[in-house]
Amino acid sequence: MDKFIGRKEELSSLQELYNKQGFQMVVLFGRRRVGKTTLINKFIEKNKCKSVSFVSTEMTEKELLERMGNDVLDSLAPKLSGKLKFDTFDSIFDFIAEESEKERIVFVIDEYPYLAKSCPYMNSLLQKYIDNKWKKSNLYFVLLGSLVSFMREEVLGASAPLHGRANLEFKINPFNYKDTALFVPDYNAEEKAIVYGLTGGVAKYLEQFDSKLSLDENIVKLFFSRNSFFSEEQIKTVITAEKSNPVAYNSIIDAIAKGKTKYNEIQTSTGMSDISFCLKNLISAEIVERRETPKPYYIISDSMISFYFKYVAPGASLINSGKGKLYYEQKVKGSLHHFMGTIFERMAKDYILSNVGTKKIPCFLTDVAEYQSSVKAGKNIVLVEIDLLGLDGKNYVLAGECKFKSEKFDNGDLDNFLNKLNYLPVSNLKIMLFSLSGFTDYVIENSKNLTLVTLEEMY
Repeated sequence: MDKFIGRKEELSSLQELYNKQGFQMVVLFGRRRVGKTTLINKFIEKNKCKSVSFVSTEMTEKELLERMGNDVLDSLAPKLSGKLKFDTFDSIFDFIAEESEKERIVFVIDEYPYLAKSCPYMNSLLQKYIDNKWKKSNLYFVLLGSLVSFMREEVLGASAPLHGRANLEFKINPFNYKDTALFVPDYNAEEKAIVYGLTGGVAKYLEQFDSKLSLDENIVKLFFSRNSFFSEEQIKTVITAEKSNPVAYNSIIDAIAKGKTKYNEIQTSTGMSDISFCLKNLISAEIVERRETPKPYYIISDSMISFYFKYVAPGASLINSGKGKLYYEQKVKGSLHHFMGTIFERMAKDYILSNVGTKKIPCFLTDVAEYQSSVKAGKNIVLVEIDLLGLDGKNYVLAGECKFKSEKFDNGDLDNFLNKLNYLPVSNLKIMLFSLSGFTDYVIENSKNLTLVTLEEMY
């Protein structure tokens, strides 16, 4: 898909800084495939400016030096290509300084962590040039990185040499459910929501969907065919990029996908003596999330990974034998609504937070979380789970329930939800109900103090 979608706020911030005179520095980071490079390329295209875009990879210092030198000459002085050779990164940065004194130049180092790891002195070298020669220039310097922990700690961290140098720094997140829908404009609301669930709003994944195909056709093609985009190798790349011992990471993900969500359960399922390091890395990579409840547990926060391990991996044998379409129709299609349950909760949370201060939300709040607690009721212990709990500071102000199912939200659903609220240590909460298929007459007739939202209305 060639059409550029979304990212208006990010483009605006980049443009505002670009319009200022003198040296400017931008640091953008975010997980792989969310569209960082595409965003910067669009920004450069929009401004029709002179630019150098260097992409770091896992190479030796000598190879990176040669490649960066060639890219700089090809972009800024093509007549010198093949005639001039840079022996050090200092000489490259001196050349860029001289050229950017004449005019505005955008210099992008993409996947900066690779360069910094191959050249451990790079942070300090860049600091020297930023504080001296580049400071006097019109250079617009951009660092991009997919290793989020590295960018936060080694580039932006308080003790990092580059700390405080950037004029603009922000994280590029996956698209929200509304922007995701722009990739499949002809799909209905339910289909758009499922696409969001299958991709998590990751740009690279969304680009794989063919708008000429139906949702089912796209799912079969991308997940359940022998040459599918979301293959076992692709999944391994997403999970274990930059990590040693890939088997350990896959085992942890597989355990969580099978319902082993407590720390001890995951440890027992994997047979590993210590899973803390791997879990920390998976959380840092935004593949796994630790939910802080009275009894903490872990979920797969990357919904594409979750779908693959729960629904695709178990059918690997049939998929490899060319029966993937049959497997999807028989074993997976009927489970899509169940899969969408937690994703619909995430969508509802986004809907609430993006509409705070409007008539769509019945009260002011500052955050939305889930609630899970074991409550003693007589001689019994009752597990109370609330999909959405709105907070104003530390005070509970709103409770919400989400139903992604073919049937309408009915009186049984409502009564069950209201009963759960009796176990909360607070009363007089505002209530919001979210439903894929709407609400029965009973619910509508008894909704005087409730806010009802259908999936259609969320779009």
